[in-house]
Amino acid sequence: MATILCVTSRIPGVLFAGVELARRLAHDGHRVVYASFESARQTVVDQELEFLALEPGSYEEFLAADAEEGLFGRLRHLESRQQEAAASLAVDGFAKSVRKMAPDLVLIDGEMHEHILAVAGSGVTLALLNFFVSIWRRPGLPPPHHLAHPGVGWKGTRLGTWLLWQELRAKKWRRAWSQKIGRVGCDRMSLLRRLARDYGFDFRRETDDSQWLIPFTYRRLPVLSLHAREFEFPHRPPRTVCYVGPMVLETRGDEQIDDAVRGELERIYARSHDDARALIYAGFGSFFSTDRGFLSRLFDAVAARSDWDLVVSLGGQAERDELGRLPDNVHAFAWLPQPEVLRHADAAVVHGGINTIDECVLGGVPMLVYCGFETDMAGNTSRVAYHELGLAGDLRRDGPLAIREKLDRLLRETRYRDSVERFRTLYEAYAVDRVAERTVASFLDTADAETVP
Repeated sequence: MATILCVTSRIPGVLFAGVELARRLAHDGHRVVYASFESARQTVVDQELEFLALEPGSYEEFLAADAEEGLFGRLRHLESRQQEAAASLAVDGFAKSVRKMAPDLVLIDGEMHEHILAVAGSGVTLALLNFFVSIWRRPGLPPPHHLAHPGVGWKGTRLGTWLLWQELRAKKWRRAWSQKIGRVGCDRMSLLRRLARDYGFDFRRETDDSQWLIPFTYRRLPVLSLHAREFEFPHRPPRTVCYVGPMVLETRGDEQIDDAVRGELERIYARSHDDARALIYAGFGSFFSTDRGFLSRLFDAVAARSDWDLVVSLGGQAERDELGRLPDNVHAFAWLPQPEVLRHADAAVVHGGINTIDECVLGGVPMLVYCGFETDMAGNTSRVAYHELGLAGDLRRDGPLAIREKLDRLLRETRYRDSVERFRTLYEAYAVDRVAERTVASFLDTADAETVP
């Protein structure tokens, strides 16, 4: 079997999905080494995978120190400053590790451009990992940071969608030039071009800055999208993109909870089951956990329904005692094992993160999404509504009554649970059919064929 190097950032959603993919590939018989930053080590080794620590960069520190120098001095020492800035990205050690390991395949987070460029020109077989919904400009497909639906309103028309993409391109262009001027040649884009030159990668030919991802995507590198194609709006993906299904890491090293919390959860589960009470889960990662105004409205919405229980995970961003007195049917916790709670829930209130949505679908739970408007959350929210996997709320306008009415619809109207169950079957088929494992095997076969003299 092959040696495969998986490389991702330490962002929890990205890390959990990447580790689940690596776990499946290791179970398939491959030697899998997982590279990330030190804080990810425990999550990786808990899955009995080899861990390679990436050196943390110091680019932000360079920028802070560089800003202290006058404009004339920065222009005068442009070459040496660029060398220092490029070194602060700390990818030379990674490139050396890859050369020493000589893996048969590198699977790498598509946003880790410094690390991609450090190995892309070396001849190693490389495939990118995409953790978002479709990030590619396709006819009639809105950019994933918009709530637009194809065929709904002017933004859902082909012209409207085209205008949304043009707006994005203009914004990216302004941002790139603002940083280039403000950082006097040591902006990230300039440094990436320099890295590409140093490592022998044809930057102009191989990158594309017209797509959604900042600052660019890659024209020809194959991509594993760690989601179900069925969740997308109807469109034809680029030929380089393979959907391999959602990657939900069920067992995580950080999911241990103390005996008191475990006991309280078990009592809530039992009451929901024995008394036929609806159990609603609310979890937002770190995004809404400190939005006390929204939490207050949500608590008031549930308080009026004595036949409901609300379980809230504060994502480690707040403590239960900080919320004051709660209604009797509202139970807040500093942190909860989300996949477990979802297996007991009848509905979920979430922020639109794709990993949470995937967990809800696999848990069979309809969603009320109050979009956090970060990255692709708006596009995720619109897809949930489009496929009737749940409802989209309005964070600014929905008061307790509107929240309660939407939750009541999710619990009463069977079409939402039916849609979730249909999608759960589709999602589970990716794992049963070993789509990820077979796709990786095809990459390895292609690489082997290309090395035959």
